[in-house]
Amino acid sequence: MSKKSILLDYSAIQLRERLKQTEIPAYVGDQCLDWVCQKHHLSFDKMANISKKNRALLAEMFDVHPFAKVEKVADSDDKAIKYILHLHDGPRVEMVVLKDPRYYSLCVSSQSGCPVDCKFCLTGVRGFKRQLSVAEILGQLLIAFSEGYPISRLIFMGMGEPLLNYEALIPALAMITSEKGFGIGQRKITVSTVGYLPGVKRLIKEQVYLNLAFSVGSTDPLIRRKIMPIQSRFSIAEMALVLHQYQGMHNRKLTLEYTLLKGVNESELEMKGLINLATYLDAKVNLINLNPHPEIPYQPVSSSRVYQLQGQLRKKGVSVTVRMRKGQDILAACGQLGGA
Repeated sequence: MSKKSILLDYSAIQLRERLKQTEIPAYVGDQCLDWVCQKHHLSFDKMANISKKNRALLAEMFDVHPFAKVEKVADSDDKAIKYILHLHDGPRVEMVVLKDPRYYSLCVSSQSGCPVDCKFCLTGVRGFKRQLSVAEILGQLLIAFSEGYPISRLIFMGMGEPLLNYEALIPALAMITSEKGFGIGQRKITVSTVGYLPGVKRLIKEQVYLNLAFSVGSTDPLIRRKIMPIQSRFSIAEMALVLHQYQGMHNRKLTLEYTLLKGVNESELEMKGLINLATYLDAKVNLINLNPHPEIPYQPVSSSRVYQLQGQLRKKGVSVTVRMRKGQDILAACGQLGGA
């Protein structure tokens, strides 16, 4: 494993301060970040406005990104491209480029594995490895951009619970949205959470306003506890109250993600609970039919059932969409990222 620092672990201010301790002029830090975050270069060799001497010194001090190896897997219709990123200490993390006729999105991971153990998600079933660093989060964007994908939207819905990695998530988001960073607008970024209550409370306390997506699972506490063990620690009722407070602080629409499990959470009573929750939070609903895997003990509902439920929600005035399946054949769909 390299003993060098990782360039993407530094903000613009931090990088200038670091270079002040060397013979490299501090302003070179801004030039470096421009080449990496705006021009998407993976090495110092072609940073033409930096002297050859300073490029050599930078290469001795830093690696641009933190990955030991990058593997690429495209699905059969080329609408999803999964990247398996090997970390230097052994764990792997996955990210997915999603193609839409109008834009490209990147599904970003925040942890290697996941500790919250949702029973319908392969990442959770396979357990937690470790947190990702700021550079390991930002490196996912860099790899996608360097591969030529014009990413304009980010969804933190890959491996891990983002709010459990708050200390890396928030600095990473700052660099993502900064003009000296990747320059992606805040409204183009969505962060998903299973309902880690302390994380949302910290967002409120620190006045950090995000497009949040809340993974509901079920509005029935007993069913939710069975399929999402986090319910035992932070109830959906508590989460609804805190989300209501958070939504009142800004004007960004909350999304309720609802993964449909055949015979588990698709009843009329469940839909009534989901309608009530969406109405209380003034939230839109995204229905997600389960993407099956042999290690997941549940099955999806039929396509006709998905659209039947969508119609029920719409009749009650709920804004609702159905998430299109992409990447199932390469285990890149929602809930299928397992670290390969």
